Amino acid sequence: GLHAIRRLTEGQPASLELEEYSHFGMVCRYTAGAMNLPFFPLRSYFETDMPAANPLIRQVRSPYGDEVVYAVPPLRPDVTIIHAQRASAAGDTQIWGLLGCQKEAAFAADRVIVVVEELVDEEVVRADPNRTVIPGLIVDAVVVEPFGAHPSYSQGHYDRDNRFYLDWDPISRDAEALSGWLDEWVHGVADRAAYVAKLGSERLASLRPGPAPSGSVDYGDYR
Repeated sequence: GLHAIRRLTEGQPASLELEEYSHFGMVCRYTAGAMNLPFFPLRSYFETDMPAANPLIRQVRSPYGDEVVYAVPPLRPDVTIIHAQRASAAGDTQIWGLLGCQKEAAFAADRVIVVVEELVDEEVVRADPNRTVIPGLIVDAVVVEPFGAHPSYSQGHYDRDNRFYLDWDPISRDAEALSGWLDEWVHGVADRAAYVAKLGSERLASLRPGPAPSGSVDYGDYR
């Protein structure tokens, strides 16, 4: 939580090295990493304090005129872990709903681990190719973990657990309460399956959405 991160940045109980960017700044960094660019230009840091807080946010002059913009460095993670609705055993990964910058983060990384709600046959993926956001050729491992995105959501599988976030805010404000929560929900469960079981079937059922299937299209058979 942000309260816990603030304590760490203030050296309580230990210091945390931090580079601060906006959400869009991080999207630009992943995009630069995915495209193997040395930097990515953006305008949104004008009239903000971000450049003063982060010396890696720098001004550059356009090679096509005198205009000055800000630039951020590329981000190339050692490993990117993303959550998706489904994937084939070959790693072809399909996502629908809000995509965020998962594609860019995957292509920027040296290794990619995909966590999915379900593993499906290759025929399912081939029948709906436009939902394949991450191709299997860049995926190193597929992990099948239902409710793997909790307390966040997975479109079509379960909603965001707002109660979890509301409970978390006051806990994260207090270091002792946070330590107790970690002992119960992180260190005190054997694995992710035990965590899901601890949530309880009633709570999980309350997050399940009703059906709202999308329309189908005909791609055509050209064989």
